[in-house]
Amino acid sequence: MLERELKRHAAYFRGWCQAFGEHESIYRDDTGINWLTAEHQVGLVLPKPLIRSLYREVLLHEKVPTLTFHHESVEIGALDIPIGKKYQEMALTAMGKILEAGDDVHVFVTSHLLYGEGSKIITFSNKKPLAIIYKEIGTMRIRLE
Repeated sequence: MLERELKRHAAYFRGWCQAFGEHESIYRDDTGINWLTAEHQVGLVLPKPLIRSLYREVLLHEKVPTLTFHHESVEIGALDIPIGKKYQEMALTAMGKILEAGDDVHVFVTSHLLYGEGSKIITFSNKKPLAIIYKEIGTMRIRLE
């Protein structure tokens, strides 16, 4: 098991975010959940209903719950996001590389035109997001089992 502290970032203004950038899509299923990989970052594209649930779990509690990557799902509080069987190993390996790097790990929301209006990408990166768009709002634990 691998466990780290993440630095959480939020945009100064609602709806603002930087683009995820050039990437490979390693998973797409009927639920609209995608995994994206790029050098130094991994993204989890979630449709609007899941984003709302995620915000409830992360923003409405005094203490942010631990984000846990299990073999078949990603869990945060009461929210459980499935990882499709075909790409479980690829998604977990990509996250492992981000967490095992000696650099800080940051989490923030990005977007990309390819995934439709309203879709947001939860981005895990060893590179700090743009300071002109984001401010650091705290930390949270992440666990890879």
